[in-house]
Amino acid sequence: MKKIRYNQAMETVTVRAVYKKGVLKPVRKLNLPENTVVEVRVSSVRPSQKSPSFASLIGIWEHLPEKEKTALEKKLTHTRRRSAAKVKNLAKKLK
Repeated sequence: MKKIRYNQAMETVTVRAVYKKGVLKPVRKLNLPENTVVEVRVSSVRPSQKSPSFASLIGIWEHLPEKEKTALEKKLTHTRRRSAAKVKNLAKKLK
């Protein structure tokens, strides 16, 4: 079993959480060992009718293992290439 070193420097992460029944619950899983003590700063967020901005997606993969990040990046690159090819074909048809 791998030992966790608690004296390692921890990066600061901003996550959204929902306060319900006296408990703050993050909307995504945190990569923290059980019973880790953290510092919490609270600022309320107004609900928006708009979809979240692209910028709000920054950091959503940071908790994933490197292998999973690489696999997701490959899938994303593949999807972008397919989409670009489809757009190119549609543009040709419209000429």
